[in-house]
Amino acid sequence: MRSEMEQLEINSGYTHTLYLDAEKYIPKPFANSELPWSVALNVLCSLQLSDYIDGTIALFMEYEDIRGKHRLPIDFHQLEFESTVLFSNLVQLPARGKVKDLCLKVAGIPQGIEVDVEVLHLQLEQSRSFIDSQPARKVI
Repeated sequence: MRSEMEQLEINSGYTHTLYLDAEKYIPKPFANSELPWSVALNVLCSLQLSDYIDGTIALFMEYEDIRGKHRLPIDFHQLEFESTVLFSNLVQLPARGKVKDLCLKVAGIPQGIEVDVEVLHLQLEQSRSFIDSQPARKVI
């Protein structure tokens, strides 16, 4: 999956950005820790496109912490004359310090196509989340 997603150049062409409030999805003990930490997020995103398209589109998560900017692949689809798409995956978000500028980016959308979000759901998976190697359920 990753090699095909890497072929999509997110910095060229048209991307659609969904800005997220990091404080809503990341528990405070994580957001305020200077130690390395990671959270696992179940991501579900359903999109309605304004027209039918053919081609590959992908969903990425982008964020910034004290180490810099990061991009994580979530899911991709090869569309064949379709106007709806459902992305889903469990994503491990490693970080250090406070996370800011958390967003989802949809890459591969042809110019002129509008994107409407039908469903957006992010859920913390505590059993796979850690602060400095300590399980989240002991910290939260």
